[in-house]
Amino acid sequence: MKKNKLNSIKSTGFKTPKDYFESFDDKLIQSVVDNTLIKDIDTSGFKTPEGYFYTLEDNILKHLKLQNETPVISIFRRKSFYYVSGIAASLLFLFAIFISQPKTEELSADLVQNYLIETELNSYELAKLLVDANILEENFTIIETNYKEENLEDYLLENSDIESILE
Repeated sequence: MKKNKLNSIKSTGFKTPKDYFESFDDKLIQSVVDNTLIKDIDTSGFKTPEGYFYTLEDNILKHLKLQNETPVISIFRRKSFYYVSGIAASLLFLFAIFISQPKTEELSADLVQNYLIETELNSYELAKLLVDANILEENFTIIETNYKEENLEDYLLENSDIESILE
């Protein structure tokens, strides 16, 4: 039954004066120009007690219950974490130092001698290698010796070839 009444209503029930909406803009502009709207307003209509905003925060905190803060217990202790990380870093540092050092083996004189014999270097190539390695410059000293001429001649005749001397 209510539905039928709603469908049968032809008017809204609100009435406005004739030409109200056409002349509304003109009336509003005229009242703003004349300042009649502003002259009628003396106060904002709202009142607050004196010093209200200065004491608001304190009043709110009084009414709130202060809850006791529970202490947070950490699973990991900071000191032990620092100790463990320091030990790990030092072990890593020592490991890096000892692993990265190149290992050099000392060469024996026999090993060098065998190498020079097997590679069949002539005296010029050998001299060039010794100069490049700075062996002659650092450790080479001339020792004066007194040889007898006869001993030198005997040595040269027995241990040298004439062909190698002529070269």
